[in-house]
Amino acid sequence: MRILFSGCPGYGHLYPMLPLARAATRAGHDVAIATGPELAAHLAGRGYQTWAVGPTFAESWDERNAALPDLETVPPDRHLTLDIGVLFGASAVKRAVDLVPRAEEWRPDLVIHEMIEFAAPIAAHRTGAAHVTHGLGVPPPASMRDALGSAMAEVYARWHAPDLADTVFADPYLDIWPPALRPEGGLAFTDPVPLRTYPGEVLPTDRLPDAVAALPTADVAYLTLGTIFHTAPGVFEACLAGLRGLPLDVVVTVGHDGDPDRFGPQPPSVVVERYVPQALLLPRCRVVISHGGAGTVLGAFAHGLPQLIIPQAADQFLNAAVAEAAGAAITLMPGTVAPEAVREAVRRLLDEPRFAVAARAVRADIEASPGVDAVLDTLTRSACRQG
Repeated sequence: MRILFSGCPGYGHLYPMLPLARAATRAGHDVAIATGPELAAHLAGRGYQTWAVGPTFAESWDERNAALPDLETVPPDRHLTLDIGVLFGASAVKRAVDLVPRAEEWRPDLVIHEMIEFAAPIAAHRTGAAHVTHGLGVPPPASMRDALGSAMAEVYARWHAPDLADTVFADPYLDIWPPALRPEGGLAFTDPVPLRTYPGEVLPTDRLPDAVAALPTADVAYLTLGTIFHTAPGVFEACLAGLRGLPLDVVVTVGHDGDPDRFGPQPPSVVVERYVPQALLLPRCRVVISHGGAGTVLGAFAHGLPQLIIPQAADQFLNAAVAEAAGAAITLMPGTVAPEAVREAVRRLLDEPRFAVAARAVRADIEASPGVDAVLDTLTRSACRQG
């Protein structure tokens, strides 16, 4: 079977789909991953067949900022609603121009795409392929359907498929979010299919940086703001100051384009890197401090780790809220991230057993969900019946 995966060119959009893509490759299917040029090259280096389609993330981000010059006046927890159309919808329009003709030539049997990649359903529609949406984090509530549907319709109208959004909402939605963290209420997608989340892909060639591997203890705090929000002013500095003196080694990642030297000299217990394979680092950790991106939150919970979440934008506020409601995390909102607040929060996460107990309960929830091989078998059987 030919299976096409497609996603926006962001690590947090593509990496959640890689376990399923790898399982499909192991099962003997012909797999291609379509995304922007920079991530296509990165995934090709990890052994995937890739298609470079549409703009880079940097290009789309610049256009988004130009289209929303007053964005700083909008509360960060409202950015996602704006980005659905201005960032993800606009980039999908351009991505479809490259993706659809290539898909029509390749003729996939099954198209799987992440939740806010709106170009791929056009490819499925035009080729008659079965279609599946892959979740990224908290499944969108029914209240988000209008915003998502409006952005979809704007893209689909250009391809004379104005009703395609209804099909997307009705088709299977692979839900990687643990039930223990799910907010109450209905969902925008009406056919959720549970799928176990994985802490990250590890290839035989992946290694921890020498300085991280040399840390003498397993009491590590992992501090990250992901690949987009690592330039947030003052957050890393406040966290490093707050962690000073606690009985922890600290591993900081500042992003592929970040500068590890920006904080100046650090003690031997603090290691600053651009990137560390999360799946290799998390088994050494006791606590994770992050922006609350879904990949980091889920990866930490897959190892039963309590978390301090410092949301910056997009879905991070919702991720933080449900993790805190489950008793497995503490949240510091923008404007409250001071060294003393960080130190107190991390000390509580370490000293109060209830946080670790709650995090391990989420891990058990994750481990009880169906794995990629079982879900892939269901999807391919259904695609065969549809074909």
